[in-house]
Amino acid sequence: MKSESRMLFAYPEHQIEIEWNGSATYNVFFTGTSTGDGENVNCFTDYSAKTMEEAQSIADEWLEEELKEIN
Repeated sequence: MKSESRMLFAYPEHQIEIEWNGSATYNVFFTGTSTGDGENVNCFTDYSAKTMEEAQSIADEWLEEELKEIN
């Protein structure tokens, strides 16, 4: 977690982290870089989350859909 208003959801099996800014923006980071630092590879917006649990669900669903597209 980078600040009090930002939440980080980790998906180590996919080398992905999704950061929610506490509002509507989700930044997607690839953590499998040679330095181990996350590289911002995508972002998406969803205005419906009001709680951390809702944001986690949105991030989970987004990643699931993205994985379906590449498989």
